[in-house]
Amino acid sequence: MRTLLELSNIYKRYDANTGVLEALDLQVSRGESLGIVGESGCGKSTLLNMIGSLDRPDAGSIVFDGADLLAMNERGLAAFRNTRIGFVFQLHHLLPQCSVLENVLVPTLVNAGGAEERARRLLDRVGLSHRLSHRPGQLSGGERQRVAVVRALINQPDLLLADEPTGALNRESADGLMDLLLELNREQNLTLVMVTHSERLAGRLDRVLELRDGCLRGAGE
Repeated sequence: MRTLLELSNIYKRYDANTGVLEALDLQVSRGESLGIVGESGCGKSTLLNMIGSLDRPDAGSIVFDGADLLAMNERGLAAFRNTRIGFVFQLHHLLPQCSVLENVLVPTLVNAGGAEERARRLLDRVGLSHRLSHRPGQLSGGERQRVAVVRALINQPDLLLADEPTGALNRESADGLMDLLLELNREQNLTLVMVTHSERLAGRLDRVLELRDGCLRGAGE
């Protein structure tokens, strides 16, 4: 399979005594689903933020679909994040004063061509077509996370980054969200990289790596 993302020799330190990522390498193929597990504080979210260009390493290279992300200026990175990457976090970060449909459309404000039709179609796809005018406070936790997934997908990204997306959900809602992510991965060839504490959910992905001592290893190695 074609490589979509490649991180090489990544280093990140928070201070002189605290190294989070040490000579880390990672390759992700287009259409792959990858789980990243590890103890709290080991750097999983830091790694995800670097992949999504929200943070920069102290050394190393990050290449996405042939483009060197570390060579881009802030304007280029902002455009890259908006069009090529979707983000889903443990907390949904929906705007409480906006409806479901308005929340989904927020990332399209720069380029809104066909966005509302696509938003309605995606919300129907996740079973929320009857909730378009509801506000986040009127939704269940699982529904709010489904809205967050649709918002992450509205600009048709190549890569979806999910940082503990099921962490605040009960088991039933977590399983439902995982089903949705895997369906989207298969049906749309959407590359998925998910950080999770749940080895049970991680085991449903194509590949699982553990972040330990600053490096990625096969889970259980």
